[in-house]
Amino acid sequence: MNQLVDQLTKLAITAGDPAADLTIVAEGNIAVLDRQTNRFLVKASGVIMGNATDEDWVWLDLSKCAEVIEAANKSGVNSKLDKAFDEILKSSVTPNGVVRKASIETMVHVVAFLLMDATWSLHTHPTPVVALAASKEAKKHYSGTVFPDEAVVCGPVPLFLPYESPGLALGLGVYKGVTKYQDKYGNNPGQIILGNHGLCTFGKVSSEALSTTQIAVKAAKVRLGALSAGGINFIPKKAADAIAYRPDEILRRKMLSK
Repeated sequence: MNQLVDQLTKLAITAGDPAADLTIVAEGNIAVLDRQTNRFLVKASGVIMGNATDEDWVWLDLSKCAEVIEAANKSGVNSKLDKAFDEILKSSVTPNGVVRKASIETMVHVVAFLLMDATWSLHTHPTPVVALAASKEAKKHYSGTVFPDEAVVCGPVPLFLPYESPGLALGLGVYKGVTKYQDKYGNNPGQIILGNHGLCTFGKVSSEALSTTQIAVKAAKVRLGALSAGGINFIPKKAADAIAYRPDEILRRKMLSK
């Protein structure tokens, strides 16, 4: 487990570097799933990513979290489920057994582990992504991909979701959004854009989640540049699918997950 904690801390410090412009103050969080125990580590509430230490991560039981999000999916968010979720967050413990409350955005990671077969889940608030996600035509700006590597690394179609309050409501919004995306495209989204909020990326290893974030941020900057130059010209959907699922590109994408 020390290896997972060490990787979490290193990724948090990288993502929290001011020069990367992915998070500031206590923004963003990361989680990693230990499939052998069906538990996951996530950032404790209020921790500044760039200042993270090995004691800033807490364990949660995936099954208990799954019960809450699946109940919310059936009946909607209510005070009883909000309370149950809060109790789970408050009962989390560090690797050394210290009780610390887990991040309010924990359910975003739970969805990644439950529905998307992810091992690593990274949530950040990059300025160019948030700028687009806060715009009046945010969904339109994320209706396609803008250059080949975005299609390859982040998938040919981003998943844009309207704003939801951080907490169980946000988790449920991501749960429903991912389910609909899977039904429509038969694949998992490589990047999730949260309206007025930020970015979610995933991977089998920490470097895959980070590299996907880096490409997604570059893609956001390209979108902003294209808008300033007259508008976005998306790669045609068939061409984006073709490049994303070409054998050599699949192989290249697999190399990111090793």
